[in-house]
Amino acid sequence: MVRRRTSTAPPHDPPLGDPHARIHIAPVGFEVERVTHSILAERADRAYLLTRSEDDRAEPFLKEIVRRLAQSRHPIDVRIRPTQIWDVFGALAELRSIFEAEQRVDRHARGVVPLRVNVSTGTKITAIAGTLACMLWRGEPYYVQVSQSWYSGLTPKVRPVNDVVRRVDPVSVYELRSPSPELVEVLEALRRRGGALRKRDLIRELGLDRPLPGEEAAHVPSPQAQHSRLRHRLEPLERKWGFVTSDAAGARGRVRLTEQGRLALGLFGEGGSSDAANSPT
Repeated sequence: MVRRRTSTAPPHDPPLGDPHARIHIAPVGFEVERVTHSILAERADRAYLLTRSEDDRAEPFLKEIVRRLAQSRHPIDVRIRPTQIWDVFGALAELRSIFEAEQRVDRHARGVVPLRVNVSTGTKITAIAGTLACMLWRGEPYYVQVSQSWYSGLTPKVRPVNDVVRRVDPVSVYELRSPSPELVEVLEALRRRGGALRKRDLIRELGLDRPLPGEEAAHVPSPQAQHSRLRHRLEPLERKWGFVTSDAAGARGRVRLTEQGRLALGLFGEGGSSDAANSPT
């Protein structure tokens, strides 16, 4: 059995966060060449293989992929990551942890090799999550076209040749802009308090009733200034993003997290993937 969360790192593999390291991510299903082809052809320094946290029928394919990568003429640091392959937010959370560890979260960073993501393997969910990750962070998705396969979806079996790779196509993606940290902070505050808060309580939760950094401790903002600060955050969240709604003006007005806001927390929030995935539809 292949152990989970393992690494077959060679003695001199590039450290995490090396901006010039060639990194690949590939979910594992009932395929071998479709996973290994680009990793080997592009001489990847490190490869992350995403698989279920529990043993499943793809286990023999994972073992064969690891075996072939270990036989590469150039050293490859192979890391196996258990992933929720049927949960888009769970998969996205795992991808984000990889992007962060490899310091590929700045989509516009110069001199940094983008992280390569195989969106042709695994499940449709991991393909969606991989594409979203590349839209959010510094990643390049690609799709491996195959002309012939020798396996059955009912009785998958590893063979000497499993797939004939025809070509590898880049997948064009647009940048997915994320809300600023101060806006995400509002969503996090609402989630902590059950998804809805009166404006005056939200002001306290966000600390908008306290002096700004650098101001004197005695300089407490007036109630008007506090509500102005809150309004500065709520307006884009409500009008531009649709992540919150407010039902009345004034201190007693209540701000509510929308379903879109809950989903946004799965993309942009800290530890928000499970809540977003389990929110009612």
